[in-house]
Amino acid sequence: MRKSRVVGFAIAGILFAGTIAEAQSANTEPRPRRHATERAGRVRDGLLRGITLSDAEKERVKVIHTRYAAEAKPLRDSLRPVLQKLRAARQSRDSAAVKVALERATVEREKIQAVMQRQRTEIRSALTPENQKLFDANAKTLEQRRAEWSKNGKGMRGDRPGRRGRRGVSQG
Repeated sequence: MRKSRVVGFAIAGILFAGTIAEAQSANTEPRPRRHATERAGRVRDGLLRGITLSDAEKERVKVIHTRYAAEAKPLRDSLRPVLQKLRAARQSRDSAAVKVALERATVEREKIQAVMQRQRTEIRSALTPENQKLFDANAKTLEQRRAEWSKNGKGMRGDRPGRRGRRGVSQG
């Protein structure tokens, strides 16, 4: 009886010390959620990966980014309620509403993609010929990744190595 009490106090002490150590950790702010703008930033950074821009090129690219960001913001804001309706329709399992929302979302996404394509073309034209070659190579790599992602079924993760399916049961 006495041993179990001592063991219980030891476990409680370890848990208490871990709680104090966690409370004293330097990183107290929660991890921020990723947003569409961050994903777009990663794609944009991927296009410029390995490219050393001159000061003039940096300035031109920055001006292009700010101009197209202002143009794309209303489009993204108009897409947000469409995606919310799509999510609600999927949760309520209303296939007709899902179909309508998907069509509307596709139209809105195409508008955003057209703006992004114009931005990409303008950024490419602002670069030197050497940097344009690297930019084109980066664009090709990103397109290959996007095609691979799309080919693999976007949301299906059960077929990837090291992933588990429903309820932790290995699919294989």
